[in-house]
Amino acid sequence: MPERSTGYLASLINVPPLIFRFQYNPEMLQEKKTYKYQEANAFGQWGTDQFAAAPGLFSSVGNFFTAAGALYKDVKEIGALLVNTKPMEPVEGEQRTFALDFKLNATEPGPLDGRQHYADLTHPERGSLEPDLALLRSFMNPAYDVIDVVKALGGSPSCWKRPPECSLIYGGLSVTCVMTDLNIKMVEFFDDGKPSRADVSVSLKEQTFSPSPIIEYFKRNFDVGRSYVRQGIGTDFAAVTPIVNLFV
Repeated sequence: MPERSTGYLASLINVPPLIFRFQYNPEMLQEKKTYKYQEANAFGQWGTDQFAAAPGLFSSVGNFFTAAGALYKDVKEIGALLVNTKPMEPVEGEQRTFALDFKLNATEPGPLDGRQHYADLTHPERGSLEPDLALLRSFMNPAYDVIDVVKALGGSPSCWKRPPECSLIYGGLSVTCVMTDLNIKMVEFFDDGKPSRADVSVSLKEQTFSPSPIIEYFKRNFDVGRSYVRQGIGTDFAAVTPIVNLFV
């Protein structure tokens, strides 16, 4: 049986480093991506003006593809004119968002916890949620990172201005984010009032000012390449080819 893996919310460059490990698998992980489009200023023209302005079709291989691309744009313009609807033009993407719901339970250890889920300092015989809650709350409060500390040691102190970034590592994802919402619902308590069980909801937004989009770009295209080795891929290509569908 393969060894069980888990997920994390982490910030290694924070002082101190923050590494929250999910006690159990999240009950829900939602990913959402939005992209903004706007209407084009014009419909286009009835005709092949772009093809006519392109270099000779058979003068070179490069010119062949340039002319073929121009002809394809002319065809798309005619499509917009046929339905009298302006085309949509891409503007910019919005940050990808993630929502997670998960549970914490101090009364029983998770699969990777060993004998107990942390030990309560005043009651060593029972578990504790306090370290987990402290980690989660730290992502929502301003703190120093390693760079801030180096600047301070160099004589350029700065005040705490921003919470740490939060890396989501789970289910094939490895994304640098910022935590925008944290909702901790304590649903059961020990006799001394400390929480024994909690339901947690977290909202994250992708931080694109980081290396993670570069890494994900290569991983995403690698996985797209993997999709081409499935059985029946040739039929799939034919099914989504516009010209073929004229005769279906």
